[in-house]
Amino acid sequence: MSDFDPFRPFLTNWAHSSGVTTRELAGPAYRQLFRGVHIHASVPDTLVVRCRAAILRAPAKGLLSHDTAAQLWVPSWPRSSDVNLAYSRDVRSMGDGLRCHRFTYPMERWTRHGLPVTGPAQTFIHLAVRLDLVDLVCFGDRLVARGAISPEELVQATLAWQGHGRRASIAAARLVRERSESVPETQSRLLMVLAGISEPTCNHPYLVGGIERYRLDLAWPEFKVALEYDGRWHDKPEQRAKDEIRRKEMRDAGWIIIVIRAEHLYDDPAGVVRDVSDALRSRGCVVSTSLNYQR
Repeated sequence: MSDFDPFRPFLTNWAHSSGVTTRELAGPAYRQLFRGVHIHASVPDTLVVRCRAAILRAPAKGLLSHDTAAQLWVPSWPRSSDVNLAYSRDVRSMGDGLRCHRFTYPMERWTRHGLPVTGPAQTFIHLAVRLDLVDLVCFGDRLVARGAISPEELVQATLAWQGHGRRASIAAARLVRERSESVPETQSRLLMVLAGISEPTCNHPYLVGGIERYRLDLAWPEFKVALEYDGRWHDKPEQRAKDEIRRKEMRDAGWIIIVIRAEHLYDDPAGVVRDVSDALRSRGCVVSTSLNYQR
């Protein structure tokens, strides 16, 4: 049968039509992805494979959506245990690792990896119903970093939206920025903004002779204050040595460089706000903070 390829998701009846028995399907050569959908056991269990299998199992004309669409747009986004599909019509619930969302409005069909998916703005709006402000902005920043949408386009899409999640999606979209290179950078920036500190510049270029020499994660260049987040890879001896050289050069040039790690950002955000506030005040910046950030 032309539809049968054991290395792509296939239906049980496709296998039977090609001579594969029920006993063989239940054996070690194959793996069941969803009820009635199988694949050769040697094929890795990836999101794309599961999405292809879900489309075979689920009602027709669905779009991969919500957390599933989020990871298709942003591969580093946390993987959902279910495959989510959205429909502009009433469909029956599936279960079995498939979650169907029913809406009354039409949704534009986009494509990722050859799969039908909700667009970046629609995915962002769908997630606004479930995610808190910080997580939603983190997702928006990652969409922008991957070139899926611009901050301006995202704001316009949320302003035009009249459905559920409108207010939350608008609030988050207005905080999405370009040049944010990681989730901790976004979280650090939002910690400052939600605490009442003036918004820092993302990945501010440090120029020497008009040439970019370094980039600072978050900076208040007019006050020569910067906040940098060091992830695990900064623990490597070579990287640590480079960081020390770079930061000494900048401190010698008059910059205050505040370095934080995961334990500071997540366990003591008030301490981070205090350190940044003190540094800015020391440079003549008027700061009035009220920590309004919870993780």
